[in-house]
Amino acid sequence: MPYPAADCHIFCTVIDNFGDIGVSLRLARILQNEPGWRVTLWTDDEAALRALCPDLPALPCVYRGMEMRLWREGGDLPQWQGADVVIETFGCELPGRVRQGIRARKSLWLNWEYLSAEEWAAAMHGKPSPQADGTEKFFWLMGFDGRGGGLLREKDYAAPDTAALAAFRRSLGLTPKTAPEWLLFGYRSPVWAHWLRMWQAAGEPLTLLLAGTQITDSLKEAGVLPRDSLKEAGSVFQTACVTLVRLPFVPQDDFDTLLYLADGLIVRGEDSFVRAQLSGKPFFWHIYPQDEMAHLDKLDAFWRLPYPLFPADTAAAHRALSDELNGRGRLNDAERLAHWRLLAGRDNGWTQAAEAWRQHLFAQETAAEKLANFVKHR
Repeated sequence: MPYPAADCHIFCTVIDNFGDIGVSLRLARILQNEPGWRVTLWTDDEAALRALCPDLPALPCVYRGMEMRLWREGGDLPQWQGADVVIETFGCELPGRVRQGIRARKSLWLNWEYLSAEEWAAAMHGKPSPQADGTEKFFWLMGFDGRGGGLLREKDYAAPDTAALAAFRRSLGLTPKTAPEWLLFGYRSPVWAHWLRMWQAAGEPLTLLLAGTQITDSLKEAGVLPRDSLKEAGSVFQTACVTLVRLPFVPQDDFDTLLYLADGLIVRGEDSFVRAQLSGKPFFWHIYPQDEMAHLDKLDAFWRLPYPLFPADTAAAHRALSDELNGRGRLNDAERLAHWRLLAGRDNGWTQAAEAWRQHLFAQETAAEKLANFVKHR
């Protein structure tokens, strides 16, 4: 069933790292490609956007059919001409001229919030938030079942084929695979030194593909890696049975392919977290840490959903390591190693559970489908 055409403007402020702009860029791309909307993405950080899109022309520009423009939160946009759909991502404050245009044009105004599996998120999704000037803003909260706003997944999402993976591996300068590989993309934490010792103590060859610098910096600060190691993309450090490889930063277009290189994943943020689930790979989520450990409620709310697909002992081992990774307690060396060995075994059911969870997600409507239907029926 065709969806109505729409002009959609997405506003994003970059708070930290690439999470906000990563989600906003993926949202813009999907809405431009699938409902076929005319999309303009506004960002306050050209450098962050350019890191994800290295071939981006100077802003303002048209990039792959989308307009890309700069704005500043708290400023104004006197040239703004209005839109059918206006999305403010993650609670950014829209300029007064935009708010006036929303009221005059009766635009659909969405507050696109952070992804959460908590019950309050499902309850708030799609609810109106009347503003003081009489306009309505609606909460959009993505989710993992029919109650929420779906996930950012392309309708033509597919795993890369063998040839594409081999070519991508060569482009990264990686040698042929000789051991299980784990992709590590996490935040700075003292836990990484404990986990490196765990992998060394396991005694099985393992390659750690390190994305970003925060894990490497954590290991150096803990004194378990030399300060002069892993300074450049492509550099390698061998310690006992563990090989550490520093990866280059990859554009958003290549991130899914990077996930498929690995046998298991540790990911952070929101966009990476969703893409890990879509890949069907075993993974841990290094959730963004919050004051007073508030992030643990969000972590627990998510894992209670796929854990029923795990064998009981596998779920218990995963939960123990996931809790430690995210700051809930500290395991002793023997406990940590026992949990890892169970998870690293061939018959633990983790891979099957990850694939079953992936199939559950693919059975849901996507965020773009839900949003297009929301617009159509207003």
